[in-house]
Amino acid sequence: MKKIYKYGILVITFAFLGYNSVYFKKLSEIQSQDKVEIDYNAYADSLYYKGMFESNHAVELSDLLSAIRSDPEHAFTEFGNRLGIGNSAYFLVKCQGTISAMHSDGFQITMVNGEIIDINTKYIFGNALRDASGLVKLTDFKTNSEFNRVSEALNTLIRTTILPPVLEQLNNGEPVRIIGAMKLNKKELDNPDLEITPSQIIPE
Repeated sequence: MKKIYKYGILVITFAFLGYNSVYFKKLSEIQSQDKVEIDYNAYADSLYYKGMFESNHAVELSDLLSAIRSDPEHAFTEFGNRLGIGNSAYFLVKCQGTISAMHSDGFQITMVNGEIIDINTKYIFGNALRDASGLVKLTDFKTNSEFNRVSEALNTLIRTTILPPVLEQLNNGEPVRIIGAMKLNKKELDNPDLEITPSQIIPE
């Protein structure tokens, strides 16, 4: 009988200690404590206004096109940014020219060398600006969804805040400088689609 009492006391003691040392929290409580909400608009502002798209970070478009015609592989490696393996890359470019046509999606400029460049000011979506910068990495975020929200915030900032005041002042025949993103494909370099998604438009 004494042994039974001893075992009983031991069981009760271990149960008491276990109850007080091991406890569970609701998953929602843990998530609310551990989750850090990202302010994507503030993040996009910081990227933009800290010089992410300043002129010194961009390659002259004429120099890029010359390098591509000379050695495409080197040009894509030296100036292009891409997330994975593929034929396409994004480039942060700059150029200047004269507005030679205005249309509903933006305008065209004609550079000194005669190259005609489309400037897309209406459909600023996708990942071109984010990826052309080369400064935002997928590994900085937990999910693709978070990574893509950076693009959304950056595109919205440029489309709704940065460009509209400048676009109101532009007229046909005026000289401008452009900084922005261009996507090129290695398999389409014979007749590349020269369109820039602008991050800055600077009237001369």
